Amino acid sequence: MKNMVMIWLVGGIITMCLSMLMAVILTSGIRGAKFFKAAIYMPNIISAVALATMWIQYVFNYDYGLLNQIVKAFGGENVRWLGTDLIFWAMMIAFIFGSVGYYMLIFISGIEGIPQDLYEAATIDGANIFDRFFQITLPLLKGVIRTCVTFWSINATTFFLWTKMFSPINTETATIVPVVYLYDTVFGGKGVVERDAGAGAAVGVVLTLIIIAVYVITNLILKDSDLEY
Repeated sequence: MKNMVMIWLVGGIITMCLSMLMAVILTSGIRGAKFFKAAIYMPNIISAVALATMWIQYVFNYDYGLLNQIVKAFGGENVRWLGTDLIFWAMMIAFIFGSVGYYMLIFISGIEGIPQDLYEAATIDGANIFDRFFQITLPLLKGVIRTCVTFWSINATTFFLWTKMFSPINTETATIVPVVYLYDTVFGGKGVVERDAGAGAAVGVVLTLIIIAVYVITNLILKDSDLEY
């Protein structure tokens, strides 16, 4: 549960902030916006298995991974990114990398639906870029943010494949999440001798209730703006 909450909270904050930032930049009229949209979204059209393998073999690898090559270039020693102490954060980074593009497109669709007249009027009144973002963009994206939080909650709660990719043989304690615990309880796994379908079903019910609770709380906090557009 702790790992799942960390993925949902820490990973969610980082993913939403990065997605929002990229969406705002790409809708500001910069050159090559279409190219950058496609490039940032590309990890979403690649198989998650292939994406995880890329990170494990070519980025986090102890002997020839990209990160350790950078560390050695600055005179440091190789770091075990997939060791017990860092494997959770390595998995988190890889998961965020594969998720940012998806939420970025959702935010872009929301921003493009905001009338430009509001920004023009705010600019005439002397509002700077930060004023326009916090007074216009953010309030009018409450519905979009609510949708993204719901989707992210489902992804965090059903987090399974990335755990299995980063600890394929014996599930590391640092990477185990409730869905993996459910799987091991029903089908057997590390340290699980007796299988218990009833306990696995109970885990599934609890996870469903968690998603419903997050959805209800999100709807209460992020109410639709009174400003019609």
